[in-house]
Amino acid sequence: MSQKIKTVMVFGSTGMLGSELYKEGQTRTLQIIGVSRQGHEEQADLLDEKSVSNLIFKYNPDVIINSAALISHSYCEENPNLAYAINAKAVKTIAKAANSCGSQLIQISTDNYYSGDGSRLHSEDEPVKILSEYAKTKYAGENYALMCKNSIVIRTNITGFRPNGGITSFIEWIVQSLKSGDQVNLFNDYYASTIATRQAAKIIFDITTSQYVGRLNLGCREVVSKKVFVETFAKKVALPLENTIGVSVHEVLKARSESIGLNVTRVENLLGYNMPNLSQVVSILADDYKNHSQKNSIQSNSILSKFS
Repeated sequence: MSQKIKTVMVFGSTGMLGSELYKEGQTRTLQIIGVSRQGHEEQADLLDEKSVSNLIFKYNPDVIINSAALISHSYCEENPNLAYAINAKAVKTIAKAANSCGSQLIQISTDNYYSGDGSRLHSEDEPVKILSEYAKTKYAGENYALMCKNSIVIRTNITGFRPNGGITSFIEWIVQSLKSGDQVNLFNDYYASTIATRQAAKIIFDITTSQYVGRLNLGCREVVSKKVFVETFAKKVALPLENTIGVSVHEVLKARSESIGLNVTRVENLLGYNMPNLSQVVSILADDYKNHSQKNSIQSNSILSKFS
């Protein structure tokens, strides 16, 4: 693919990662076409194959990034057909159109494929363990994405603050729970390579300029337990930890991939720089938390002023 990218289409552009991708593309002075159910340049129903294909043909973008997905594990379990339609079949539609247009396809996938081996780092080539409908449908989506001859499947674990509400993210849930004084169970045997959405967006755009094709891990270069991750963040932003307790993930969740550390050597070699470490990830999340809190405070004051 040419190194010169001008037009990028982002599916799921109002979501947690999609909104960061949209902003990052704008900072790079690219033409960004945001696609979502509502709120950006184009609206599309991922279940409507014809409209999705026509939208891609309309713009003929250099790059398509698909960050749209059904991500609730419980909802996927309860609605497997819908999960497959969004996480897999829609990807097939996008991949087919991307291939016809000669577009590069970046499919955002998951890291929920490994279990039972603690904090071990997993490479892109290791066998996967499918333990949930979510993982099943996302893996099917990976395979459909790779039908596009110029495609990259990004396996990652991200968290951040959502700009428009929606399903509460991991870090948002942590903030709400610690502030409210609720007892919070912190998993001491659930390991991940979590990265902030803002960091992920920048790295993904760097990846688009490469000639790489295939699966690629993206995440923190340090693998830590959820307990360590939360404690590190909470100390950084001065949130109370008195009501937290360390527990095993197996006491709370069933059939969940809990050893999802990612080996990021391949992406580091590809881009020529290191992935963020834990301290860098937490620092970005702390900044985003501060900005998010200030934004909410301004909005609240604005609403109150209307009734004063």
